[in-house]
Amino acid sequence: MREISLDLIKENEKLQELLEAYLKADVLPFLIVVRSFFKDEEWVEYLKYILDVNSIKDDFRKVLSQYVNVIYVGSTSGIDLFAIVTEKEGYKINTLKKLENMVNIMEEDLISVFLSEGYMGRLQKQFDIFKNPFRTFIEFAVGYSLVKSANIDDIVESVKIAIGRADMRRRVKIDDLTRELYRIIDNEDVDTYFQPIVDIKEKRVYAHEALVRAPMGSPLRSPYLLFKIAHYNNMEMYLDGLVRRKHLQRFSEYVKTHRNAILSLNLGPFTPMFLRDMERDLKRVGLSKENIIWEVSEKTYIDDFTAFARTIDFLVSQGYKVAIDDFGAGTTTFKLIFSINTQIIKVDRSLVENIHKDMAKRTFIERLIGCFYKPRTLVVVEGIETREELNTLLDIGYRYYQGYHLFRPAPYLISDDDVSVVLHDIDYDIVSMKFSGYFLI
Repeated sequence: MREISLDLIKENEKLQELLEAYLKADVLPFLIVVRSFFKDEEWVEYLKYILDVNSIKDDFRKVLSQYVNVIYVGSTSGIDLFAIVTEKEGYKINTLKKLENMVNIMEEDLISVFLSEGYMGRLQKQFDIFKNPFRTFIEFAVGYSLVKSANIDDIVESVKIAIGRADMRRRVKIDDLTRELYRIIDNEDVDTYFQPIVDIKEKRVYAHEALVRAPMGSPLRSPYLLFKIAHYNNMEMYLDGLVRRKHLQRFSEYVKTHRNAILSLNLGPFTPMFLRDMERDLKRVGLSKENIIWEVSEKTYIDDFTAFARTIDFLVSQGYKVAIDDFGAGTTTFKLIFSINTQIIKVDRSLVENIHKDMAKRTFIERLIGCFYKPRTLVVVEGIETREELNTLLDIGYRYYQGYHLFRPAPYLISDDDVSVVLHDIDYDIVSMKFSGYFLI
């Protein structure tokens, strides 16, 4: 257990006086802890140096204040936060059961402090540029306890009890999610959603990307959480195969009336081991390799660029089209331009977000398209969320797009007529484009 840092409490005589006043008035103080769980605890020391802990404490206090009166906010020697609180007027918390019920209600709001842009959201972006120690497993849980007296030793004991209860709640939560995972697997209860890649010039669907969702209402609805829990239970390989078969089955119905339709599949870390199974699955549902694009993310092979390159070369040698996903989001991306037989590049949203407001970003994207200016190389811009972003990229000469501004993921496939309707007022001037030649390829 991380050591408890209570120096500020020990020096805070007013806090002890305040606690004594509440206790004499028969108002029970409670202790709330948000406990963090990391794959590698050694990173905690690093995090303490780069995070603005005071800012996080302020956000923590703001969230808590919606539910309770906050007396004090502190932290452990790690980056766990704790607070001493009392009930708000009109809401009586006089038992641990009532406190537990309140914690269940506010837990997601408290955890959101840690997932915000000022904390894990920011760290996630930073760590995506090199080996990410948080990628495999990181989460938070909330614990609680009574504060029985204003004595320092009792406060320390309350913190320890709250942290222990957070550990317990985390284990129970994982057990519940594991049971849900096995229910999903046993019943093959996964849904396929599709998001189109749109050809602006032809106003048609170039391909559909298949995305997995657990059933509506499931705590594993998020594909990130679904695969995280599968990884935690050594079931990622099996889930990968189940999802792939579901995607192919759904798409095969569409291909009966659209013979040349293309399905873009995300390549899991185990997929290359089962390409023979893939060919069998394709044959069974009446699809061919020509109907498939494999989207390979460098994040999947972040430890080993050589393995990443070999995987792509192997897929190409087997006759598949391959897309490099998340281009620009990680360490190896710029090696790709010169080192790999690239066919399709999917430019990550981080490179185009608010491009209409950022001249440096626009200049970079203009030069980037020049790097790919060769026949049979298709560049797709992902994550288009505004008309302004789309217009700026059209001015440069980008032709293929995917994003919420055009179509959100849906449990059905988009038709070319749907695309024509959405793009009916899209205008572009080929003559003024920086790379009009690429737009016409």
